[in-house]
Amino acid sequence: MNTFSAPSLPAFPKSAVRRNLLNWFAANQRPLPWRQTHNWYPVFLSEFLLQQTQVEQALPYYQKFIARFPDIFSLAAAEEQEALSLWNGLGYYSRARNILRSASIIVQKFNGLFPTNYASALALPGIGPYTAAAVLSIAFNRPFVVIDGNVIRALTRLFAISEDIRQIHVKKQLQRIGTRLLLRKQPGVFNEALMELGALVCKPHNPLCRQCPLKRMCLARKQNLTGSLPYKSPPAPKKQLKHLVFVINHQKHYYIQQRAEKGLLAKLWEFPYLEVKNFDLNTQEVQKLFKEAYQTTCRLERETSLFKHQYSHIRLTYRAFSCRIKNRNSNRFSQGKWLQAKKIYEWPVHIAHKKIFDLLGRQYDKPNEK
Repeated sequence: MNTFSAPSLPAFPKSAVRRNLLNWFAANQRPLPWRQTHNWYPVFLSEFLLQQTQVEQALPYYQKFIARFPDIFSLAAAEEQEALSLWNGLGYYSRARNILRSASIIVQKFNGLFPTNYASALALPGIGPYTAAAVLSIAFNRPFVVIDGNVIRALTRLFAISEDIRQIHVKKQLQRIGTRLLLRKQPGVFNEALMELGALVCKPHNPLCRQCPLKRMCLARKQNLTGSLPYKSPPAPKKQLKHLVFVINHQKHYYIQQRAEKGLLAKLWEFPYLEVKNFDLNTQEVQKLFKEAYQTTCRLERETSLFKHQYSHIRLTYRAFSCRIKNRNSNRFSQGKWLQAKKIYEWPVHIAHKKIFDLLGRQYDKPNEK
């Protein structure tokens, strides 16, 4: 296995890196709402939302959550279905369930205070090394370095690290480098500054090197490697799945069912579907499959064109139908819910199936979107 030797940081101008970075951050940081308070709860909430999510996408969700659940006690008392509805569209829905579980533990075990012990923080549901370090450093000034995608990109360019960042030994080296650079008097500010640098300046494509406060020290810039770093090997191919989806209408009510408690999109709601190997099926064949699965006949009315929706390890292709049934007393429909059209948008139906509802052009009063 190839090994990576980190630059000798004692010889590297650590003080200059810290000074330039913090001066730049003081002048250029975004006025994010969780930065406007000394309360740990907004930081805790924001860090859950920011897992696998860009700030711009997370912001409206943060505003909805902080308005509905302004403190840890209200969040701990939240109904899961309501939390999932507020989260709908953000993806990685296990985060919504985990933040509720963590909130409950914080209230019951830690009297409503986030645990400042690293091991206790790490033991909370949905909190890994990144989130634990972020909350503890930013909200409690504890000396833990935060390593996220923005930090990885900035450090690999700063030190011209050309090895695959998927490799565990490279991740450990980056952790060690970040720890040695960390300004221990202001660890939270340093972490935020380095993450902000990666988000605003040291971008994945077309980085703004001329604006970078570390440009004179950046080894990738000196070696003309900025465009090729960081190196990340291709991911494993996504699993390909094909679903026939049925938007079943009975007297202007639509049937939805809940997914399993674990796995992809756990406990979210959706329209019934059948997994097929291919879409080379005519209308009669689709109706036959429907009758075999749901013990009743349907009349197919409209059909979408094929469209794709991607998840972290799965690429789903949908062919969807609106269909009408005469009898909804089949046992197959006993576990789900029949909702009026406008309620589909108030229920935690996952985003791909809400798109199906739109594509099929049902007649309903869609809530105004602000």
